[in-house]
Amino acid sequence: MLRENLKPLSSMRTSSLPGMCKHMSTKGYKRNSPDVNKKVNVIPSGDITMKGVDFKVKGVDNLGNTKIMKPGKNYKFPGNKVTETKYKK
Repeated sequence: MLRENLKPLSSMRTSSLPGMCKHMSTKGYKRNSPDVNKKVNVIPSGDITMKGVDFKVKGVDNLGNTKIMKPGKNYKFPGNKVTETKYKK
């Protein structure tokens, strides 16, 4: 590979995959959250509170750990990002 064809490290992707930003949320499915009606919420943390949430939520962290979370409880995931969806049996 020719040296002039190499891209500098600063131009390499370091952010989330395209489309992930629209799912990012800090309030998740809490009843007063602007994101309560979204199909998917991505929480940028492994620490999840279900206080203020009125229904069960399925959480999957970026390491593949899955939990069905119940309203009013707190959860800790080993990963640093949790994808949440409304839980349906």
